[in-house]
Amino acid sequence: MLKKSSFICAGLLLGLSSVVFAQPLSQSAYDEFISTQTKIVNETKHILDEDDQKADAQTQRQAFCKRLKAYQDIQKVSEENSSLNMAPTMSMIARNFLERQDQSLTKSGMTASVFCKNREVE
Repeated sequence: MLKKSSFICAGLLLGLSSVVFAQPLSQSAYDEFISTQTKIVNETKHILDEDDQKADAQTQRQAFCKRLKAYQDIQKVSEENSSLNMAPTMSMIARNFLERQDQSLTKSGMTASVFCKNREVE
């Protein structure tokens, strides 16, 4: 039960982030945002990046979509706050990641929006 409520809270925070971060951020708020998104990406590493993966396909898909959303948010917020320290670099890193994933999915006959559609990102 705690896990489900944590996911609901995380989902609400992600939803609110698009509203909150539509306005320019202070450097400290941007740094905190990047730290949170980096944590999300790092939490998916053991599922997606390790050679000996034990996660099932659903868990891998969910982790991939969660990581994809984090990079999308990084790119969006970094572009909206391009005058802040590291924002142009973070935008470039996110854009490069998203382009590579888009190319990979396209080669597989898929798109990110279809692959992650109706997937609850926890």
